Amino acid sequence: MSEFLRIWTEVDISEIQSHIVVVDDKFGFCTGCREIGIKIEGLQKCPKCGREFKYVTSRDKSPAMVMRTKKKLPNLIFVDYDDYERLTGKKKAETLFKSVEE
Repeated sequence: MSEFLRIWTEVDISEIQSHIVVVDDKFGFCTGCREIGIKIEGLQKCPKCGREFKYVTSRDKSPAMVMRTKKKLPNLIFVDYDDYERLTGKKKAETLFKSVEE
């Protein structure tokens, strides 16, 4: 049985934002066009906007959920939801403050 290990590496958060799908047990949510209820089994791109998915995340990051997701979407890289939300929130705040300063 494979084990999962959390590995930290520098990433371009905008690259991840452009190619991530948020999932639960059965359905996904495209962060690009906001499409909900996407069937995730074998999902590679958004059926509505055509966005290519390279990354996947879930609010439920239990080991069981990670395993189920990896089984259904083996070609996608699982991203920790809390890390993703923290970094995207930070980026939004930076953009907001930059526009206020101008």
